[in-house]
Amino acid sequence: MGVNGWRVMWVICVYDCPMTDSEARHNYSVFRRCLLQENFVQLQNSLYVHHFPTLSVGQATIMRLRQHVPPGAQVAFFIVTDKQYGMTLEFFGHALTRKKPNQPEQVELF
Repeated sequence: MGVNGWRVMWVICVYDCPMTDSEARHNYSVFRRCLLQENFVQLQNSLYVHHFPTLSVGQATIMRLRQHVPPGAQVAFFIVTDKQYGMTLEFFGHALTRKKPNQPEQVELF
């Protein structure tokens, strides 16, 4: 079975973590570090994405990250196919900004 744009998945993590005190800021930092350790890429302040070879690998990662969601935070994980992610439209202002990743940075073996 070859690579199919409908089987390859992207997980998009969007969150809102209120940082009302030092403990809440610490919990947010722990969650953000967990995202980075799982190789998520930051697109915007509270928006991270990661490319996965299959749906099941993406879902397993979400279940691991779920344990680190800070109290009081709202976190949503969106799972989209590679084809759907490829149809994303982005618009940038005049200032230079980062562009979304279009390919994983390394080969994923599973």
